[in-house]
Parts: sequence; C-alpha cells; structure tokens
Amino acid sequence: MNGNAILRGAAALLAILGLGIVGCASTDDAPTRPIIRDANLVEQNYGAADALLVRTPWLKERNEPLLAATFVDINNLETSSGLGRVIGQQIGSRFAQQGFTVVEITMRNNIFVAEGAGEFALSRSVREISQSHNAAAVIAGTYAVGRQSVFVNARLIRATDNQVLASYDYVLPLGPDARALVAAQ
Repeated sequence: MNGNAILRGAAALLAILGLGIVGCASTDDAPTRPIIRDANLVEQNYGAADALLVRTPWLKERNEPLLAATFVDINNLETSSGLGRVIGQQIGSRFAQQGFTVVEITMRNNIFVAEGAGEFALSRSVREISQSHNAAAVIAGTYAVGRQSVFVNARLIRATDNQVLASYDYVLPLGPDARALVAAQ
C-alpha cells in the first residue's frame, strides 16, 4: 500500500509539473503584430481628387486641361513605384469623371527637380509640356512609406510658376496590396 501511495503521489506530481511546463510554453504573453488591411485605393484616391476640386472650384470654369503625373517617392524624387503610378492615374481619372480634360504625362525620369532641402518644383520639361497643352495645372504629388502606412501628398501645381493651387494629405495603410505596389518599380 505504501508503494502504491508513493506511485500515485509521484504520478500526481509529474502531472502537475507537466501542466506547469505547458503553461510556460504558452504564446499568450508574446506580442502579436496587428494584421494591416489595405484601404480601398480607388475610394481613397478619388477622395483626394474631390478634396483638391473643393479647394479650386474656379478651375473647372477655366475649361483648360490638366496634366496628371506619376506620384514620386519623397525620399528619392527620381523614383516611383506601382503605387505612385496608380495614385496619379486614379486621381487623374476622378478629374476626368468630373468633366476635366486630363492629359497623362508618362516620363522616363521624374517630373520634379530638387530645389533646396525638402522642396521640389516641376521640371522644365513638364513646364514645356504644360504650355504646349495650355494646361491650367499639373496633378502631382509624393508619398512616403512608413512601417505601417504610406503618407501621400497630392497637389495641383500651376506649371508656369510652381504655385501650389491646392493640396491634400492622406494616409494609406501599408497592407499586402499597397506593399506589393510599393515594391513594383
């Protein structure tokens, strides 16, 4: 009997120790990374275009075309990505839906030239294209990729003197689709 009691006690002790070890292996204490879901890019970019239009109601009355450019990476104004191309095209599409004539400018090099720290202006070639089309303004902008978000700045710029006619800032979550578009050069 004493032997059976000792065996039962040892078995109970082993069971308790086993549960303790399993409890220590739990992942509940480990920090979890939130799943970032993509925003609807079309809705976000149409919203940006609408915001630019609200800030420049007189522009439609001029009945002059607009140039739509690819948005560029703020950290390297000479590069863009699939995301920058999509943003420029979707904002240009929204302007066209609102009755504007939109001329898409596709260039091998970017449309900006650096002018001092953190500033940019339209390049000479864009100003020339703008004059040849008698364009009222250029739809252009930049984006910055963060760890979980993409920060976008959309602008309507008068090409003749680089005056910003309207601007709008917004944030896109860096979900799987946005991440893939950023990676697509």
